[in-house]
Order: sequence, then C-alpha cells, then structure tokens
Amino acid sequence: MNKNEGLTVSANPLQFVLRHKILAGVIIGFAFASIASRIYLPFWLRDYINAEISQLENYSGSVESVGVSLWRGAYQIHGMDISKTTGGIDKPFLSTSSIDLALDWGSLIRGRVVAEVDIYDIKLNFAKNQTGQGAGWPAFVDVISPLDVNRLTVHGGRIAYIDYTAEPTINLYIEDIVLSITNLRNVRDGENRLPSRVDAYGTSVGGGDLRMGGNMNFLKDTPDFDFGLELRGADLTAFNDYAREYALLDFSKGTVGIFAELAAADGHVVGYVKPVATDIALIDLDQDQNPFNILWEAVASLFIELFENQPQDQFAARVPIEGDLGDPDQDMWAAFFSIFKNAFGKAFSKDEDGTVNFNDAYREASKEAQSAPREKQNGSPNNTDEEGKADDTSA
Repeated sequence: MNKNEGLTVSANPLQFVLRHKILAGVIIGFAFASIASRIYLPFWLRDYINAEISQLENYSGSVESVGVSLWRGAYQIHGMDISKTTGGIDKPFLSTSSIDLALDWGSLIRGRVVAEVDIYDIKLNFAKNQTGQGAGWPAFVDVISPLDVNRLTVHGGRIAYIDYTAEPTINLYIEDIVLSITNLRNVRDGENRLPSRVDAYGTSVGGGDLRMGGNMNFLKDTPDFDFGLELRGADLTAFNDYAREYALLDFSKGTVGIFAELAAADGHVVGYVKPVATDIALIDLDQDQNPFNILWEAVASLFIELFENQPQDQFAARVPIEGDLGDPDQDMWAAFFSIFKNAFGKAFSKDEDGTVNFNDAYREASKEAQSAPREKQNGSPNNTDEEGKADDTSA
C-alpha cells in the first residue's frame, strides 16, 4: 500500500500537466514570451531611439546599443552621437559613452514615480552655427525618459565653444565636468522656494579650477535660482586666441580668476561678474608688424599698468547685472569705475563677495510686478483709446 501511494505522489506533477493542459501551456508560453521579449527589447529600444533621433530638426545621429536591467527598472543607452546635418562643425554637437536611466526607488517610497539619470563622459560642442536651438530637444528627452527626472548626475564631460571663422581658431572649453542636480521634481522640501540643489566642478582652458553651486526651482516655466561661481588660477595666455579676435590683445603671461553671484526670481535677475587678473604682461610690441595693433597694445599696456592695484599686482573690475533674465542690463559705467576702485582702494578679493541672494531678486521682481500695472494703467494705448472715445462722446 505504501509503495502504491509513493508512486501516486511521484506521478502527480505529470498528471497535473495532463489534466490542466491549457493552464500549463499558458505558463510555459508566458515564460517563453518573457525570455523572448527580454532578448528582443534592447534591439527594439535601440531602433526606437534611433528613429526619434532622425526626427530632430537639422540634427542626426544614432546610438550603438541599449541594455535593459528589469530588476532595477532601468535601461542604458550606449554610444550616443548626434551631429548637425548641414552648416555645422566637424565635431558632434552631443555625444556620450553611456546614459543610465532608472526608477528612483527612494522617491517611490514617498509615493512619487520619478527617474534618476547618470550620464557618463558627455561632450557638447557649440559654435556660432551649431547652438542646438530649434531641434526639438524637449520632445526627444521626453521620449528617452518618459518619467520625470528627479536626480541627474554627470560623471565626466566636456563643453566647448569653437569658432573656425576666427584666425586662429577659438577653442574655449571646460572639461572633467562633474555635475549633480538633486530633488529636481521637488520630492522633498515641498515648501522651499528653491528645492533643487546644483553643484558642478570642472577644469577650464588654461587649467583653471571651476566650481559652481547653488539652488534652483526647475518646476517653473522660467526657473528661479541662486548661484555662485568661482574660476581660479587660469593661465591668461590660454585665452589669447579669444583676446586677439575680440580685443586685439596678446598676453605673454598672467593669471585670471572669475567670480560671480547671480540670483533670479520670476524672470528678474540680479548679480555681478568680477574678473580678477594678476601678474599681467602683453607681448613685446616689436613682435607685431601692424602699426595700429602696436598703438592699441601700447595704450592697453599703459592703461593696465596705471590702473592695476600695485601692491597686489592686480587688475580687476566688477560688472553689475540686473534686469530681464533673457536680456539683462550690464552697468558698464559702474564696471568702468570699479577698475579705479580696485586700483586705488582696497584690492578686490579673489572670492565671491557674498552680497547677492535670492531675496534680492525676489524683492526686485516684486517691485517690477507692482509697478507694471500702474505703468499699463497710465500709458496703455487701450486706455487712451477709451478716453478718446469718451471725449468724443461728450463733445
């Protein structure tokens, strides 16, 4: 009896399959479909992304491959390369070695379905005829990341501006870029006006150490922000191609730093940019055969010599910035007089001044918003027309 019972138990799985052929077929079919889709999905995603790249206006390119990590809720784009089709330069507008897009599990716990993105070795090349404008990038980003991005990290990169029309070619760049943006979708700090943190580091042309940090609100159509920027220890001679093209100057030595604070609220920006150069020297005048250049360089050399802070061997200026974010005003008179202040007063510090913050921009934006209705009421063409009609009626 026990032997028969043992045989009956061991045959149960086979009997189950025989008795439930349809259910077993569904399970086996689902398993095969899952495996097949897992194998095919990366190829489908690659072709899909390549098709979307082909829809970009005036730009084309491709991705080499796509990887999928279902257990992470993630996929990876490898070897993206996008160039301008006509009128661009011989370098791609955008290229990356890898982009990893994954579900942000930490935010999911808080009830928010958002993504986190890691970009590796990104390269962006801008030029006068290759700016990236009007290509349809927002729609493309929505395609490759259907979820809102809450964290973005760049692990190594290079941004360059190249001008082949200049003689010699201008090539300004920042490389070894590390960028971190957190809480983009305001998953945390819901009451904070600037909930997202932004930090960036890099190395400029001339070996300068670039650092930028601040806070931002990306959720507004025109983002609010409060940033500080420092560029330290860049070799001034590395900027000679740019200086020749736009200022007709050649430096034989010098070190430059740039310090800035900018804050914006409701499209109104306030701040300043402060370039500080030390140990400046222009090239010997007898190396230039152009009489006009010789005269200009002599005047510039004399001006720098007269209006540098002699104890610190430092030439500096401070350019105030305020106004509409799209086209802010630069107070050049204040910048000009700041040269004298640095020369004959206390030398400007090689640091941020700590005099600008978001509240400054917010107050100026509020004043502008309050004055706009009064200006419209006092000077609106519509009001003038209505008053004219009223006068005609009374007459």
